[in-house]
Amino acid sequence: MKSKANYINALILVVVATGTALAAFIGDISRGSGALQTVFFAFVAAIIAIQVVPAMMLLGYLVKGLLTRSAKESQQ
Repeated sequence: MKSKANYINALILVVVATGTALAAFIGDISRGSGALQTVFFAFVAAIIAIQVVPAMMLLGYLVKGLLTRSAKESQQ
């Protein structure tokens, strides 16, 4: 059981060290990518904008359902 805990601790240490080294490497790469960054943000904004329409429709149907449900209950 103790060897399993040591293995997990060593694995966590390797992952953290690798992540730290990659973070430093990625920082050097991203300096000259202004156009790609703009395209990425535009893509994310388009996805959010497209998802707003179904969300508003769902919210409208939810409110409509709640209002018609209470109207039906008050008639009975």
